[in-house]
Amino acid sequence: MTERARADQGSTMGGLSIHVSKLLLVCLVVATAATGALIVTIVVGLPPSHPPPGPNGMPPPPPSLRPLATFPVVTGLFVLAWLSVVVVFSRDQILRRIRQGQDRPEAAFERIDELFTELRSQLAADRDRELRMLEERIAELTTEYGEQRETDGYLSGLRVATTEDPAAKVHAIRRDRRPGG
Repeated sequence: MTERARADQGSTMGGLSIHVSKLLLVCLVVATAATGALIVTIVVGLPPSHPPPGPNGMPPPPPSLRPLATFPVVTGLFVLAWLSVVVVFSRDQILRRIRQGQDRPEAAFERIDELFTELRSQLAADRDRELRMLEERIAELTTEYGEQRETDGYLSGLRVATTEDPAAKVHAIRRDRRPGG
């Protein structure tokens, strides 16, 4: 049998191709055994709902809880077994899709390259547009800030000019950087 013929083994139901790998088969067997063990544990391990009466009309003895101790262990095995079935089935489907993608002709890859090129050009156009908008906003903020500073300076000068002793409140714009100055 060829490798391709082995890969085609499996059934197709509603567009879903199920390929039963050895690992999936083992997981299914273990999950089925865990389900049987859980059913047996539930049937055998649960105490009866109406215990038999005790001797001489006394109340019945308390039920033994020892069989219930195995119930969480068997339930955990049941959950893990079926979880492994789901994981292995998903893994098999992913690997099958990857193999199918590798068998496709080059035309599909060329179409993907075209889509990536188109996406890159759209991203570059969006980036350029956003950069222009950012430059305009920075220019607008810079102009607004300059006008605000100019207005603040004008108002400060008017306040100083209207006081009685203007020389007392006038501060030098540039500080003397000499030591001790």
